[in-house]
Amino acid sequence: MFRSISAVALLLASICAPSFSEAATEMDAIVQIARGSKCISHEWPYRRGTAPSSYIEGMALVFARAACHPDRTDVRIVSGPESGQLAADALTVYRQEFSKLGMANDTAGVATLRHTYVLLIGLGMMESSGKFCEGRDISQCFAEANSAESGLFQTSYGVGRSNPVLMSLFADYSAGKSDCLLSSFQGHLTCRIHKSQNAKCPNETSDVTGTGPGADWQRLTKICPAFAAEYAAVVLRQHGGSSGEFNPIRKRQAEVFPACDGMLKSVQDYVQAHPDVCVGL
Repeated sequence: MFRSISAVALLLASICAPSFSEAATEMDAIVQIARGSKCISHEWPYRRGTAPSSYIEGMALVFARAACHPDRTDVRIVSGPESGQLAADALTVYRQEFSKLGMANDTAGVATLRHTYVLLIGLGMMESSGKFCEGRDISQCFAEANSAESGLFQTSYGVGRSNPVLMSLFADYSAGKSDCLLSSFQGHLTCRIHKSQNAKCPNETSDVTGTGPGADWQRLTKICPAFAAEYAAVVLRQHGGSSGEFNPIRKRQAEVFPACDGMLKSVQDYVQAHPDVCVGL
């Protein structure tokens, strides 16, 4: 008896698909690209110092995942051309900086995706110094679950209203549908709970605040850095402009460092030459 077409396809896939160990080797190659880049040894401005190596390695892997899945809804948003909407789109805020570096963002595609991630790397250094587990911002006394900022990029649950895909990302990662890449981002980092130094809210701490979905979001963003990065990338393009979510973007303090673009371009080239890596991502 002949097998059905679907059964044959599954059999061929099981024979031809790379093993998870092979995919892990491919992922390690991306980590090595990050480790060999000047992006990982760069001294970031505003006394942020060098980034944790695990932060740069993790961001390289998240970008690789996006490059593997260009048709994913969130990736299409982040890959879209610079909108010209100064209040909403961080690429519009940084148009002059990108132009000086010859990093055009006027067309949709992987180059614009890459440049967004370059800016995102600089933003993460300003917001958390690259620490995936950073707690909520207590300098401004954000005590409501929906407005409390947390994680690598100090985003909030409330900003999820700016685009439905943000809540879809939250739901998918909460359900364990994607790897958080925690071990890649974690390295040797740990985060302590801090007490507020603001006299207006001396009893507040950087721990999770409130209850409900907003509190669940805070927990997730601190233990699931891949989610934090993908969520922030969408926010950066949809609600990250001059009137948006990120103070370092509004003040143009997040640095666009060319060596990080070179690193991500090498990651992009590697993914295109070794599509098997997408199995592990």
